[in-house]
Amino acid sequence: MNFQGKAVLVYLEEDNIARAYFRVQPLMTQEGPLAEMTAEYPDDGFLRIVPDKNEQHTFKERMRTLSGLCLVDLRFFPMDSNKIRTNKNYSPSRGETNQYIVYSDAVRALPDDLVYQVVAEGDVRNAMTPCVYIRNGANIQGPFRKDNLENKADAAQLPPDSAELHSITLHGQDMLFYWPKPAQEEKAEAAAQPEPEKEAAPQPAPQEKPEKPAPAPTKPVEPEKNAFEQIQSMNEQLGDHANRLRPASSAAPVDFVPEQPAKPLIGTKLYQAPQRQMSPKRAHNPLMEVVENQRYASRFEAGRYEAPGATIPQNTELKEVANPADAFKRALLGMCHSPEAQRQAVDIVLAQSGMRQNLAKALGHETNDLTLAAMHSQLQELEAERLMTLMQLDDAKKNLSAAREQALGSLNMVEQKKLDQLHIAQQTAQNALDQLNKTIAPLEKRREEAAAYVDAVRGYEDGGKRVLCPAIGGTATKAELINRVEESMKAAGFLMEDGDALAMLTAFALSAKNNVWQIRSEAPADADTALDAFAAALGVQVVRTGLHDDFVIVPGGNTPVFISANYEAISHPLVFTTFIDKLAKPEKDAEAWQTPHCDVPVYTDPDALPKSLPVFPPVSLDCVIKEMLVDGALTEETTATLLAVRKAISATGCPLPLETVRMMARFIAAAQNEFKGGVAEAIDRAFCLYVVAHILDCGLAAESVKAELAAMPRTLKALKA
Repeated sequence: MNFQGKAVLVYLEEDNIARAYFRVQPLMTQEGPLAEMTAEYPDDGFLRIVPDKNEQHTFKERMRTLSGLCLVDLRFFPMDSNKIRTNKNYSPSRGETNQYIVYSDAVRALPDDLVYQVVAEGDVRNAMTPCVYIRNGANIQGPFRKDNLENKADAAQLPPDSAELHSITLHGQDMLFYWPKPAQEEKAEAAAQPEPEKEAAPQPAPQEKPEKPAPAPTKPVEPEKNAFEQIQSMNEQLGDHANRLRPASSAAPVDFVPEQPAKPLIGTKLYQAPQRQMSPKRAHNPLMEVVENQRYASRFEAGRYEAPGATIPQNTELKEVANPADAFKRALLGMCHSPEAQRQAVDIVLAQSGMRQNLAKALGHETNDLTLAAMHSQLQELEAERLMTLMQLDDAKKNLSAAREQALGSLNMVEQKKLDQLHIAQQTAQNALDQLNKTIAPLEKRREEAAAYVDAVRGYEDGGKRVLCPAIGGTATKAELINRVEESMKAAGFLMEDGDALAMLTAFALSAKNNVWQIRSEAPADADTALDAFAAALGVQVVRTGLHDDFVIVPGGNTPVFISANYEAISHPLVFTTFIDKLAKPEKDAEAWQTPHCDVPVYTDPDALPKSLPVFPPVSLDCVIKEMLVDGALTEETTATLLAVRKAISATGCPLPLETVRMMARFIAAAQNEFKGGVAEAIDRAFCLYVVAHILDCGLAAESVKAELAAMPRTLKALKA
């Protein structure tokens, strides 16, 4: 699997805590998820992380800070860096199941502006990326910071069909991520799109001309570097063969520290003479030199002077002007046959001020001077030797320091190993103590509740009162609660479509305010059976009572208790008084119960035989309310629909109570993003649960509001309209 030049979203986990093994699982690139490509990594689809040479001592701490989602970023490495390699220790029989390794310097934390997780508003705190997009139905907006929900400056709405939205499965849970493309890639894709063809105006036929060959591309000439620039551009350590001061040692040097990255060479810059423009020299011609000397001598002997080149007056006085350079030249020519005279001339010239520097500059520009070239070459070699000696001295100091630290570490290795074993034993004992405390705490609580129960029974056993003892319930997720209700209702023989269990649980959570609930079916006995099935899904009890029974609620529990009765409700936060009835009444009941409540319709399945109800652990009432009543907002269209039906019912003379309208709005806001039909299905189920009960109890004609309920099939079915 080639990831060179890409950024890969991975999941990092600590494989073996005792030995600090870390590994990553590739999940997604910018092109999409990698679920079908992980087969290239055998066994479990992970890559082992090995420490890079530059973070040998900080590898474990940094990897633990990156646990979870992180990034294998290969965008800024050379294409030949080969950060993903074959694991030489791969052996599934010995426990090493990762065939490939990745170096730790390619693994880093998620940036804020690269990958965003798309979550519901209530799950922002549990997001796995620093910034998120919030989903509310088909509305996706962001990005927002996870810690404080701060809206970034470039926040915008994201279309739900965006090609940059990717869904991946992690630990059996589907997650949605938004990975936008960088601006340069979007520009490149836009440039790659073909432009629409335009109708070209008729052009005259071009004349045929002979094609000229295209000129060959010329390679730019790089300026020649001097010796110092060449040494600086090497950027690498010199080998042992470059040292000409002493022979190479046969013993390999001891390397106590990991290899360090090469550094540029440093040292004293070699002196470079200033450049000056060289004038071309005239070739030496002995014949011309002899002719010139004779001409010069004859001119002075005859006393003749050349006429001046400029026009001057006739009475102008002329005199001879001696040229010092010409006189010096002729004096040197006269001394060329005497070695002693040449020595004296050289001493006189060198004694003049500034003459040595001028001679050095003149000699420095002689390209054919072999002695000077040899001197420059030896000087450069000496400078290279000096720089190499400085680097070897630095390496020796580092090796000495590393050797000292290694010696001290080896002395303390045994003591440190014993200390680590003591720490592990202490942590194990502490974990065992914490586990025992967790086991004893529920037992102590149950003992106190049992004592309270015994006291309550003793106080009321002579008064003819019935004692109710709500159980202690646990927790469950929304998906678990929905699966429980569907399984229990189907086992009892009832039809359960998608969304029926969600509607029942949401309506039950809303009924916790007045603790009154009503179930309707084709027969009252079927409604009573549905109550037993729903109670079994929550793991709670159903109490059937007479008209004059009195109850005592034992404190300590937190699960709901259903009382099937036909009289006034019992005032207790855990007791739900449940009424059962037929699906529809033929005429108005003068003693209809007018308290706002929820009416849950259930339908039997003619193709199913009732079975034994499943057994589930109890669930607390607070857990059901927390999981089902999620905060949400109503749209303008939803508000308009509620007001229209409310006005139509009010026109019949039996208006909807405000509490009923509040419960309907709360139901729609909590469940509109959960139903497959969206907000339309949520509105239909809300009217079916709350408005049908009001219409039937008041004996209103369904035809009076049939026009407003035309888009609500469940409501019309319950009204038989």
